[in-house]
Amino acid sequence: MSPQRRSPRQLPSITNFPPPAAPFVGRDEEVEQAHELLANHGSALLHDPHDRRHGYGTSQVAITYGHRYTRHYDVMWMFDCGGERDPARLADLLEQELRRLRQEYRQKWGEPLLDPTAANWLYFYNNVAEPDTVRRHFPKGNARILVASRATGTWDTGARLCVGPLTRAASIELLHEVTALDRAQVLRLADIFDGHPGQIVRAGQAIRGSGITAEQFVTLTEIVRMAPAPAEAASRSPALPGQRRAEVSDSDRTSLWTNLLRSAVCRDKGSYQSWIEALRRDTGILLDDEVTADLPIGERVDQLLDIAFDQQDPGFLRAIAETVAAETETAGSGRDPANNVSRIVEELVRGWQGGPQAPSMTAAAGKATCFFFTSWFNRDIYASEVLRFHNILQKQVEARRAAREMSDGFLDRTAKRGTQWEPRLIEAIRTTRVLVPLITKDYFTSPWCRREWAVMMKRIASVDTAPGQEPVAIMPVFWVRPEKGWTLPKDFERFQHRAPGEYQGDVFELMASRKEDDLMEYVSELARCMVDEGGVHLPHLAQDLVMDLPLAFPDANGGAAG
Repeated sequence: MSPQRRSPRQLPSITNFPPPAAPFVGRDEEVEQAHELLANHGSALLHDPHDRRHGYGTSQVAITYGHRYTRHYDVMWMFDCGGERDPARLADLLEQELRRLRQEYRQKWGEPLLDPTAANWLYFYNNVAEPDTVRRHFPKGNARILVASRATGTWDTGARLCVGPLTRAASIELLHEVTALDRAQVLRLADIFDGHPGQIVRAGQAIRGSGITAEQFVTLTEIVRMAPAPAEAASRSPALPGQRRAEVSDSDRTSLWTNLLRSAVCRDKGSYQSWIEALRRDTGILLDDEVTADLPIGERVDQLLDIAFDQQDPGFLRAIAETVAAETETAGSGRDPANNVSRIVEELVRGWQGGPQAPSMTAAAGKATCFFFTSWFNRDIYASEVLRFHNILQKQVEARRAAREMSDGFLDRTAKRGTQWEPRLIEAIRTTRVLVPLITKDYFTSPWCRREWAVMMKRIASVDTAPGQEPVAIMPVFWVRPEKGWTLPKDFERFQHRAPGEYQGDVFELMASRKEDDLMEYVSELARCMVDEGGVHLPHLAQDLVMDLPLAFPDANGGAAG
């Protein structure tokens, strides 16, 4: 099928490539080399220098290549691997993106996407942790493939390109693009920075958007430069003044930035401004003043992330994920990138410096990691509704508990495939006070959901009390009501009427149809019951027992154990 004619810089109709970085200088040679590698090898690896893995712009070289050579391709698709090292989670991330490509392909060309791919297709695997591992996911056929990674693996040296520091001349040009410094100051900064384009751009943004004068910035940066680097961090780039409070890797930041640009809130200026207004209402932080009004959306999003990572707590970062989810629900599209934003933000929040850390396997036996655990069968079709339900429930719980009492909720937003349970999930389910399972037909046959239920039943049974006096620790929510032919497991019968309130419909229907009054009444009653029952102690379960328990509901799965 022949694509429609388009201008030299117009992307093909089937693409998810984000806009190129602006400004972008000093990489013309690398872009041309990438084109030559793809012509000779069909696939190319863009990687950092072995001794300087600080993110010198491999992703932006690949994205710029796509925009510069767009006329060579009928399809250009980016797969964000998010630095994922777990094979099962990596496979799921790539499968999600492939589903989006299939949907886009069918919608635009009216036919299903079938292998093999053609030579005028470009696949870009971004933020790859291990280049050798991602090879198994390459498509059949002749598609051109770009891979961006910090590492090289066993990739053929003739088919890879090292993207290193900018030259001094390119650094000077970039500094002129992003600052209003005079020549002497530009030359001083160019000598201080080791050609790291990200640092140079952020230096310019700091000078333009803050009260720091150019001379103060140059002086402060020189002072930072004087500090000796630790022995294990030789050759690292100098840190910019104003260290972020969150320890955020470049790959995590890039993944978050990329998914935000692909989401519904960055479709155009109107959707972006609507999102900014929602962020301003939720956080009270002044956003998008006259300094950023004329910048491309990509740069404005980058500055938003600067604001988020400069905060003392992760509240603004959480607000980004929550408002993206809400705006996506209103738009009715872009759920996959919105879900990715929520997943990335959750991981960043757990690693916030000076804030709540990711739970350790050696956590104290008496310390809970969350007050409630929302358990559900992961399906993209209602992921955004589940996230919104969970967030509303947490706010209701927080309103009813004292400020110093734990009110956190846990929601596992990763697809539950494979057999490995993450330590953070084990810690959450073995220590949480209340399990809130969202009941669907799939729930009772999911090994993950059945294990979560089994853990809570074991904890309830460990309490030495008279029959009928056990602590209430499971409060099921009928996400969808049983229909004809749907038989509930026997082990569930005594719990099916424990859900609070008198609402007899589907909670999912409440979420999807925006019946706000009924929804708030239901969630408010659920939160009240959770808080009332939460005062009774529930013993934690030993870590080594979590994976050894027999799964719940064997009759719901033909008697199978998993």
